[in-house]
Amino acid sequence: MKKRSLFFILILSLLIVGISCQDYSTSIDPLIDRVEDDRLADESQIQFVINGVMTRFATTHDQLMVIACLLSDGMFFDVNVPNATYPTFSDIDLGLITLDNNSVDGPFNNLGELRFFADDMIRRVGEIDFGNAALRDEALFWGNFFGGVARYLYATYFGLNENEGGGVISTPEEPGSFIPSADMYDLAIGKFQAALTYTDDAYLTRVINSLIARIYLFEGDYLTAATFAANGLVQGDASFQSLHSVQSDNFFWQQAGAGRTQCVVDWRFQDYIDADPNEANRIPIDHIMGNNAVLYDRQGKYMTPSAPINFISWQEISLMLAECYLNGVAGDADAAINAVRASWGIDPLAAPADLATLKVERDKELCWTGIRMVDQRRWGDWHLAADTWHYFPITERERNINPNID
Repeated sequence: MKKRSLFFILILSLLIVGISCQDYSTSIDPLIDRVEDDRLADESQIQFVINGVMTRFATTHDQLMVIACLLSDGMFFDVNVPNATYPTFSDIDLGLITLDNNSVDGPFNNLGELRFFADDMIRRVGEIDFGNAALRDEALFWGNFFGGVARYLYATYFGLNENEGGGVISTPEEPGSFIPSADMYDLAIGKFQAALTYTDDAYLTRVINSLIARIYLFEGDYLTAATFAANGLVQGDASFQSLHSVQSDNFFWQQAGAGRTQCVVDWRFQDYIDADPNEANRIPIDHIMGNNAVLYDRQGKYMTPSAPINFISWQEISLMLAECYLNGVAGDADAAINAVRASWGIDPLAAPADLATLKVERDKELCWTGIRMVDQRRWGDWHLAADTWHYFPITERERNINPNID
């Protein structure tokens, strides 16, 4: 399989799967307002299907990571910031999220489509007699890969209640029951391992090992996390990213940046730069004047609609290993952290690293990627009251149509 470090995101109309055609245009042959399911059941259309799954990943990743930053202490909402008007964003910032919050509803629905499209691609491939075995394996790789990604995102970011993480996997014929995070993570790992059977690409293998390592790190299994991280992304590897465009713009730019500023970043990031100006290399900050004459800080990572967003990077893997080393696994945490710092032109640590050092390094390195919310939760460093949401709720719509979700 051809090596890919970035996705080739095509701007596609929504990939409609498994629906009948019963509107005014049904007399047109071929239909011009939709993609019919049976027209996709052909080898010649598989690349189109793959691209559709990749596109839904991008539009799921950016929206979910923005609200994850907002629920964490990485970003906040303030009505004094020009164009900050969404009450749903304010509720997320406060952790007081109603089940009908439409700023959660959108990412949840996108994630459900990502999961369905990925799983359905595997079903579709099984019904096609392929002449091109490499294309078949590519489709099976991405179907399993993004099926794993979707399950990972459910386990990490959604929950049945404020402190109980997990998600639901449903089909139109069979509404699913709630799957707790631990079980959903197992399903994600199973999908990732299945994906590995369809590729011999060394880079993609390292990406999958990196994602499995992240899951074990989040679960507190440092020994297993270190084992997979040691076979994950290495210095010099490109980050695995979601790609965006002016037609499918980066949601950080659109709602938490220069496009529109509904969310601004915590003041501590400027403090990091004031303490060491070289930190601006990895913590790029832009500014906006508030209606109250206060100069607010906003993220400067994503300054254009087409700016890509890291899903996983070698720097994160190095910090994963450092955390494992600080939690009893044999290894040099200082060397792992300093390699990351050096990649941004930042001097080595002045003193041996401890867990407090590691937390700050992750805060800086992974700013505005959606990881901070998870770190706060797993370390017991939640910044809001205990009864606030630590996950995003499985939405009211899902609960209303799914008899298996209370």
